Amino acid sequence: MTLNDTTIISNFESKLHQLIHEYKQKVEQNNELARKIEEKENILIELQKRCAALESNYSNLKQAKIISLNQDGIEGAKEKISRLVREIDRCIESLKKQPE
Repeated sequence: MTLNDTTIISNFESKLHQLIHEYKQKVEQNNELARKIEEKENILIELQKRCAALESNYSNLKQAKIISLNQDGIEGAKEKISRLVREIDRCIESLKKQPE
C-alpha cells in the first residue's frame, strides 16, 4: 500500500467514526424526543379527562341551579298565594264587620 492509499483509508475511517458518532447522537436525541412526545401525550390525555369531568360537573351544576330556581319559584308562588289568601280573609272579615 502506498502512502496515498493509507491516508485515504485513514480519512475514510475517521469520517466513518464521525458518522457513527453522529448517528448515535441522533438516535439518543430521537429517543429523548420520543420520550417527551409520550410524556406530552399522557399529559394531554389527563387534561382531556379533567376537561370532560369539569364539563360534566358544570352541566350538573346548571341542572341543579335550574331545579333550585324552580323550587324557589314554587316557594315564592306559595308565599304569594298565602299572602293573597290572608289579604282576602282580611277583606272578608272587614266586610263582615261593616254594618249593612
